[in-house]
Amino acid sequence: MKPILTLAVLLASVFAAQAAENFWDAKPASPSTTRPLEVRDDYWNSQFHRVNREVAAAKNCQLVFFGDSITWSWSLGPATGKAIWEKQFVPNHPINMGNSGDITPVMLHRVTRGNLDFPADRQPKVAVLLCGINNFGVTKSAGGKEVWDLGANCPPQDIADGQRAIAQVFRRRLPQTRLIMLGLLPVADRSKWQKCQQVNAIQAAVTRDPDEVAFIDLQDTFLLPDGTINKSLFTDGLHLTVEGYEAWAQGIAPKLDEFLKAPPLSPVKIMLVGGSATEGTDSSRSYRCYLDGMLRQKGHRIDFVGSRHKHNDNKSEPDSYQFDSDHEGHSGKSFAWFAENMPVLLGQNTPDIVVLQLGAEDIAADIDSVIATLRVKNPSVKVVIAHPDKHAMSSASSPVVVANIGRDPNTKASSAEEAQKMAVILAEAISPLMPSKK
Repeated sequence: MKPILTLAVLLASVFAAQAAENFWDAKPASPSTTRPLEVRDDYWNSQFHRVNREVAAAKNCQLVFFGDSITWSWSLGPATGKAIWEKQFVPNHPINMGNSGDITPVMLHRVTRGNLDFPADRQPKVAVLLCGINNFGVTKSAGGKEVWDLGANCPPQDIADGQRAIAQVFRRRLPQTRLIMLGLLPVADRSKWQKCQQVNAIQAAVTRDPDEVAFIDLQDTFLLPDGTINKSLFTDGLHLTVEGYEAWAQGIAPKLDEFLKAPPLSPVKIMLVGGSATEGTDSSRSYRCYLDGMLRQKGHRIDFVGSRHKHNDNKSEPDSYQFDSDHEGHSGKSFAWFAENMPVLLGQNTPDIVVLQLGAEDIAADIDSVIATLRVKNPSVKVVIAHPDKHAMSSASSPVVVANIGRDPNTKASSAEEAQKMAVILAEAISPLMPSKK
């Protein structure tokens, strides 16, 4: 047995013995998971905007690679792997989203502020993610404008959290796209490689839906029988040679081919409609923040839809990236207003499930009008009414269920505790309406 792999096996056993993490678990705050308000480094910004331009211009992109300099060098910069890139991937009209020297907090900035803004009908079939190695080394940007609390002592768990936070954003922002997460590749520095193995062991033990997220650890491909790295695959103990890129391409080929041939994922589209409790003054005080994770942890593939994406009358960016921010929360609006405006609000979306947050002042006629409009758009729409005193006609093809949240959701802004309780009740009401799991 390879000496260095013995450590990996032991680590995997240790983490397996612990409670398994779910892919959709919320990630705790750390330097690896904290998204900056802005990125001032000129180079990082140039690559951020380059990717945004390519995404905006993409017409038939089926494949994206997201990562740091190892990804970047497939076809950019030194372009070490360009010949293989052109042979293996160009037929899929790929976008190289690599950014040399990148770290997970900057990557979170990129994926939440433009790099994944594909139109709904142009989402790629597959995304390949390799990131995290620079968290062990980068403490400031090349231009010196940014300083990060990372480096050699960065905890492997934090890096694993950063990787998975990015992966979660991919699945939320691109709900039709399947994701291949790669384990960190071997490096010549033995102590750093041992930490990389810890990161990989954490990811390998995560519970995930294999049809939407695949984790592939290619370490064996890049190691010699004695457990040291195969120097012919590396230029400097970290970056890859032509042969290294060939090994990477071959290592992911079976899963990539499977995902490219599969139909796009079809999540259940859920529209959250209501007033202040739906919109929220910030992420923690909107039940949307918690409902997203609760449904996904139950194994449901979902996509929140709506014309709004922010808080405070659609003006304030959500302070949390850990939920799908699309909604139809309009603070201060009655269901008379929704009854009048629902056709416009449904203009770009056809929801499968709609949650209606009702206020005490709403009357049955307005509620019935909203449901009737929903059924014109989708005769099979399922409706959850989030108020104990409201009822509506239900049918086999378009059921209407009541979720008793125990309060009038529009009398005042929710507290974080109230928002969590509401999310639990709504998740219990929505789950039976979801398609049965295979």
